[in-house]
Amino acid sequence: MSRLWLVLVAAGAAWGCATLTERPEEYRLFRAARVAPTQEQRLGAAHRYLREVPGGRHTQELRSWFDAEEERYYLASFNRLANLYAYRDALPSGPHIEEVRSRIAALEGRRRQRVEHASAEDERIAATQAHLAVADTQRRAFVATFKDWAVRLLRIETFGEPTSELNDETIFAFRLSPPHGSCHGDECRKLLQLSYEVPGERELVPRAAVMEIELGLDRGLLQRARVTGPELWTRLAEALALRPLPSPTPEERADAVHRSSLLVRALLEPVLPAARCEVAAAPPVVLERRCGGLRARMVAGQTPTDDDSIEIAPSEP
Repeated sequence: MSRLWLVLVAAGAAWGCATLTERPEEYRLFRAARVAPTQEQRLGAAHRYLREVPGGRHTQELRSWFDAEEERYYLASFNRLANLYAYRDALPSGPHIEEVRSRIAALEGRRRQRVEHASAEDERIAATQAHLAVADTQRRAFVATFKDWAVRLLRIETFGEPTSELNDETIFAFRLSPPHGSCHGDECRKLLQLSYEVPGERELVPRAAVMEIELGLDRGLLQRARVTGPELWTRLAEALALRPLPSPTPEERADAVHRSSLLVRALLEPVLPAARCEVAAAPPVVLERRCGGLRARMVAGQTPTDDDSIEIAPSEP
C-alpha cells in the first residue's frame, strides 16, 4: 500500500471521528447560522457558536462570515429602528451592541420630538397619500409589464429561426434583465413575480401575480411565444378595476376575463386589426386573430390549475 493511500485513509478516519463526535448543540448552532430564515437569526446563531464553541470545527468559517455580515447589518441598520431592535434582540452581546443601544435612544428621542411637534392626523394623511402613490405605481408597473411583453412577442418576425435571431431588445429583456430567462431543451422561460395593492373596503389589499414568458422551440427553432400565468386575467382585472378578487365567483371571473380582453384587443389592433384578422373563437379561447402569417390567441384557464395565456405563433397555411 502506497504512503499516499495511507495518508488519505488516515485523514478520512479523522474526519469521520470529528463528525461523529460533534455535539448536537454545536451542529444546531452551525446549521442555524447557515439556514435560519432571517439574517438576525443567522447572526445570533453564529455569535452564540463563536462564544460557546470557540475551538469548534466551523469556527473559522463562521468567524469570517460573521465579521463581514454583522458589520454590514449594523451599518445598514443605522437609521432603521426596527433593524436596530432586531440587532439588540438577536445579539445582546454583539460587537456593536453599545452603539446600537445609543442609536436606538437617539432615534427614539427624535421620534418623540416629531410626535410632539406634528399633528397625528397630518402624519396619517401623508402616510396614506404616500401609500396610495406607491400602490398606484405598482399597479401601473404590473399592467405595463404585461403590455410590454405582449407587444414584444407580437413584433417577433423570426419564427422558424433560432432565438439568436430575435431582435436585440427582446434578447436583452429575456436573457439579461433580471430575473434572467433560461432555456432547457426546447423550452425557454422567464418567471416574473409582481406585487401590487388594490383598494379594499377600508385599506389597501396586497396582491401578487406570477407571469411567465415562454418561448417554445422545435429542434432549436422558435415556434411560439406566450405570456402565461395562473389567474392572469383576474390579476390584470384587479389592477385595472382597482378591486381585489381573491376568490372570484364565476360571474366575477367572467367579468375579469372580459375586462382583460379589452386590453388584449387594444394591444393586438396595431399588428392584427380586428376588421381584417379576427376569427371565431371557442372556449377556452377567448379571442383569436389570424392574418399575415401570424396568429394570436387569448386563452382563459377553465380550472384553477389551468393558466391564462396569450400565445403568438405563425398561422397555419
